[in-house]
This record gives sequence, C-alpha cells and structure tokens, in this order.
Amino acid sequence: MNRTPFSIKLVILILLFLNCNKSDITSVIPKIEYLGMSKFEMKQGDLNQDTLLLQFNFEDGDGDLGFGTNSTRADIFVKDSRTGNLQDSFKLPDLPPSQNDPQKGSITILVFTTCCLFPDGTPPCENPVKYPVDSLQYLITIKDKAGNESNIIHSAFVKLLCQ
Repeated sequence: MNRTPFSIKLVILILLFLNCNKSDITSVIPKIEYLGMSKFEMKQGDLNQDTLLLQFNFEDGDGDLGFGTNSTRADIFVKDSRTGNLQDSFKLPDLPPSQNDPQKGSITILVFTTCCLFPDGTPPCENPVKYPVDSLQYLITIKDKAGNESNIIHSAFVKLLCQ
C-alpha cells in the first residue's frame, strides 16, 4: 500500500519537472517588450526637425538575430499607427555569436519626427490653426535571419505639435 502513494508522487514530480523545463525554453520567434521613450511630444516636420529615443528589450531563442554589418537588410521596423506605413527601418548592431543559444538584450533607437495628418484633407506638415496637435503611436517589430517576425509592440502615444 505504501508504494502506490510514492509512485504517484514520483510521477507528479517528474511531470512538474518536465513542465517547468518546457516553459523555460525560449521560442525561436523573436519576442520584444516596450520599455519607454525619452519624451512624449515632438514638433512635426518632414526634414528630421525633432527626435526621440525609443527603447525595447529583445529575446530570440535560437540566437539568429542580426544580418551583420556587411548586409543591407534591416531587422527593426517602425510603423506609424495612423497609416500603418513603414516610417523607418534599422539594422541591429553586430551581436556576439550565439552558437544557437538564446540572445537577449535591450535596444535604443533614434526616431525622427513626422508630419501631422489632418482629417479635412489639408496637406501633411501644414500648420492649420484648427488642428494644433496630432498624435500617433509607433508600432515596432524585429525580424531574425530565418524570417521569423516578432510580436508587435506599441509605443506610448506621441503628441505631434502641428503649429
């Protein structure tokens, strides 16, 4: 009689151990997490009149991030939430070889301002009195060498000063 409870306890312990190890395995699909921005307000512009710093963490289970300095391929993509259009793209710096081990880190990118968009069809980057401000979020993703695209993170709202 005493063996049965011990056997059940042993099976439960093994299952718990296996379950814990599975949850510790990092996905081969990159994952990013928004950390913050240096400011929440910018002057509109089409010639890089203003900037902010945007920071996020990254993690990739098989360590295949970054195309290297000799490649022209971008791996960080920033879209404008108002249009869904790509606003800018960046290259990851050279990362140490990972031997297929997980890669983790933090990235800070410099994002340039953009133009205000107006609901009445006024051309972008104008400064009509009736629309003194606009706002947007940045949508950020990264892509690894295998073509796996990360989750999409949303920055905090950025207030664009149209005047």
